[in-house]
Amino acid sequence: MSRAQSPVFSIPTSRIDGFLADKVCFRDAKARTHHPALVLEKDAQNNHRMQVWDRFLLKHEYRISKEQGERFVDVTNDNNLIHRKGNIVPGAMTISKIILPLEILFPELEISSVNIKFTGSAYYGERSCNLFSWQFVSSDYIQIEIKTYQQSRIIATAIILGKLRAANKHCKEISEDLVNKGCFAKVRDFFDTLEIRSDFYVNKEGYKDYTYPLAYIASLPSAEIVNQLSGQGGMINILRLDFGSYERVPITGDKCPEVKLARAKKRNTFNKILTEIAGGLVTYCRGLAIVNPIAKFQNSMEPIQDAAEKLLHSPDETLPLCGVNDG
Repeated sequence: MSRAQSPVFSIPTSRIDGFLADKVCFRDAKARTHHPALVLEKDAQNNHRMQVWDRFLLKHEYRISKEQGERFVDVTNDNNLIHRKGNIVPGAMTISKIILPLEILFPELEISSVNIKFTGSAYYGERSCNLFSWQFVSSDYIQIEIKTYQQSRIIATAIILGKLRAANKHCKEISEDLVNKGCFAKVRDFFDTLEIRSDFYVNKEGYKDYTYPLAYIASLPSAEIVNQLSGQGGMINILRLDFGSYERVPITGDKCPEVKLARAKKRNTFNKILTEIAGGLVTYCRGLAIVNPIAKFQNSMEPIQDAAEKLLHSPDETLPLCGVNDG
């Protein structure tokens, strides 16, 4: 098969420096062939760039401490006690660690939809690994399949769809004077909890991006589900978000994005919750969450509600370290 005349896209490898504690590496199954999928070259400014010619793998390793998790739920306003008194990584934090590396490393990628399924609990302090498998559906459209491991356990799987921004597409720039300073500070705190430098997101090639990261937007529904259901939201099994043709959410206006929830027909085994992310009269994202209201803690016969009550009334030194991934 003949090789294309030019790479699909390229990225400056210096963007990896934005990950302060994580390990990021590329894998190319065709590396030792005559037509590798990834080629490292220098551009006209003598900076290294990764030229992407074909499908490849991206490996992202990280650990989340309990202190990071507690700061994260403070930023996202998640009141679920299992992330503070228990040993369970917030599901929204797992989601953020899936989406945010794509936004940092591949700013040309316009993500259109995210579909994440949780299959296990993530624990503080344990090594986690995201394995991204890139597939080029066409010259523009991309499908990324992700598996998230902790030790040898798969705790989440995801499919992210998107396309490459057209070379002639103008990115709408937002004046720094219009940025809501309080909301922008919250976004920076969000990056800090994930140990990723916010300036590596803001500083795109040729302009500054003052829009909310999609990872931050995707982290909001789970906290709101917990809060609106009085902490008894259960375990989020599936989260789907459609960014489609919606505009990116600018960090402007009087307040941060609003999460709107609506419960579909109630079922005995799970709840289907519809969600929207809006700013004023503009809707930027639509999606749904499948929530299991009778989910149990791992290695426990107690439903979430009973176990959460025990967490609430137990002294810190006797807290059980068992878990559920509630999102």
